[in-house]
Amino acid sequence: MKAVYGDESTSYDTVVRWKTNFQSGHMSLTDEPTAGRPSIKDNLAMVKKAEAVILDDRRSTMERVMAETGLSYGTVWRIIHKELHMNKVSAHWVPHLLTPLQKQTHYDFSQ
Repeated sequence: MKAVYGDESTSYDTVVRWKTNFQSGHMSLTDEPTAGRPSIKDNLAMVKKAEAVILDDRRSTMERVMAETGLSYGTVWRIIHKELHMNKVSAHWVPHLLTPLQKQTHYDFSQ
């Protein structure tokens, strides 16, 4: 298949899975819907809502963000740390990457 179709060809594992599905009577090549938790990236509205709560008051707690958005603790934590890339520093949510001037300003305020 690689010789005929090049790098755009279907992988061997996919062809074997299709063969198994066809033999069991499943004739569709589309994936069936699966159960499970939806991806955070699929729900950008919730990410934006959590970000708005935090930016409204940088001293927001996880509990406040949970109450305002209706999301679970784990989801709020994942949004703040993995999607928004923020950490809690001196009771404020701040981005991970600060410029030297921002670091100095933050240090001066905390003093």
